[in-house]
Amino acid sequence: MARSVLNPPDAPPAPPLPTYSGPWRGRWHLTRLAFSVRRTGWAAEFRTGGHRPMLRVYSWDAPAIGESISVTLGNGEWWYQSSTGLWLTPCKRVTLATYKLSILLTPWVSAAFDPLRDDQP
Repeated sequence: MARSVLNPPDAPPAPPLPTYSGPWRGRWHLTRLAFSVRRTGWAAEFRTGGHRPMLRVYSWDAPAIGESISVTLGNGEWWYQSSTGLWLTPCKRVTLATYKLSILLTPWVSAAFDPLRDDQP
């Protein structure tokens, strides 16, 4: 059985949990990101079946490898958030979010086409 541990009296409070955007705000920010990532050669499609809108960004050559992006309110502004929970950039900085997505996805797509990988049993 776990024992109870008290917090010190001067410990800062935990930050609030992120607030997810409503359908219209999330869709608006994700549409801006979709146009930007498509201009740089990535594929993007909307996922609206869940409780919040998401944008799936992937390579045309490797559609199984990608990242799902949502919109989250944090620190007083709206942010792009990856499926792993990483806050990419504020939604005002669409170009920077596009570059960060390229940095995240390029090594995975490159590894998928590496001729030296060992995929023989």
